[in-house]
Amino acid sequence: MDTNQSPATETYRAAAFADFKPELAAPGATPERLAHLKEHGFVIINDFVDNPWMPILREAGRRVTKACAPQNGYSEIDCSKGYVHRTGEEQPWAIRGLIHPAFGEPSFAQFHGSSDFLDFVASWCHGLQPEDLAMGNMLLWANPRTHENKLGWHRDVTWWGTGKSYFAQREVRGEGPEAYSEEVERIRWKEIRENNAKSLEARNGVSMFLALADDECHELIPGSHHRWRTPFEHDVLLPKAMKDQGVSYTPSWNGADPLPGQVAIRLKPGEALIRNGATIHTGHTVPGRERNTLSIGWSKWSGEFTGEPSVADVRHAWQLDPAVRETLPHEWMKTAWDRWAETQKLGDSLEDRYTGFDINRIKAGEVVGWRGELERRAAAAGEAWERFQTVE
Repeated sequence: MDTNQSPATETYRAAAFADFKPELAAPGATPERLAHLKEHGFVIINDFVDNPWMPILREAGRRVTKACAPQNGYSEIDCSKGYVHRTGEEQPWAIRGLIHPAFGEPSFAQFHGSSDFLDFVASWCHGLQPEDLAMGNMLLWANPRTHENKLGWHRDVTWWGTGKSYFAQREVRGEGPEAYSEEVERIRWKEIRENNAKSLEARNGVSMFLALADDECHELIPGSHHRWRTPFEHDVLLPKAMKDQGVSYTPSWNGADPLPGQVAIRLKPGEALIRNGATIHTGHTVPGRERNTLSIGWSKWSGEFTGEPSVADVRHAWQLDPAVRETLPHEWMKTAWDRWAETQKLGDSLEDRYTGFDINRIKAGEVVGWRGELERRAAAAGEAWERFQTVE
């Protein structure tokens, strides 16, 4: 997805909002909540309003966001131990690595493994228990302090090519225009619809956007998860590179106007958004409006792993650090980490491990992150170290 940042002139405000509905206040996976999720592709829950963890996590989130400001480098938090998404001004808009001990905020892992959170997971996921979990990911959504920031509209599912997930460090999204043909897209869409139905029924995990402060930054098109996209939406979603290579589309959008039907999800502290990743959605922040929202969840372990580990997506590579495992507050969480880690391996290039911010610091001579032979050689070579170069 593209990040588009620009100086704030007029303060952006969404044209329409979706708020928590009191009739959906009953906790857990009630028939009413599931029906709303099925129909609209999202549901707002209030299960953590007034929970004592919220002010603890809110202040921790504010400290982390402040510490990751570009002018701090690694002086307050060694953010090379995580993965911080940054704007063109190098300001953080999403922060991964919260449970790494280098971040110095144990409350995130403690809440992740707390009875408060696990009781909700069990209530949503047919009684899913800690001993049946595999480690997932957690991140903090933040707002850049001086610039408006908006992401490109997208779905969280691969609606093109083979349908397989892609690696963020490679940005391979299909093998060319044929991967974006309508024929291929319709095949993928049939699979997406089938997976939607299975996931809603099975509920082998749950992931949410849990607001620690007021949040109205997540925008989506209700119902877009279960219908074929419109020609207008095709123009919005189709990558420019594919347009330039001749994929047929109908020019419809000027790149700025609201999309038909879009709403901003408006959350109060302790409210959370659960949504279907196939919805068409984006994020839009402005400097004067705080975003302090935790993306958090658990998934059911799929069973004994018998394959070969794959190179970790760069966004998750930091989590392979054994120091993460050792500081997890419960033994069952360490087991969950083991189940995830055995499927992954660390990549051999800087691009497999770090953000551009970290890579630039390494090439400027700082040995940070994993601090191994790769980092030492790259720091010594400076700008002579090439993209995807390895020690071998």
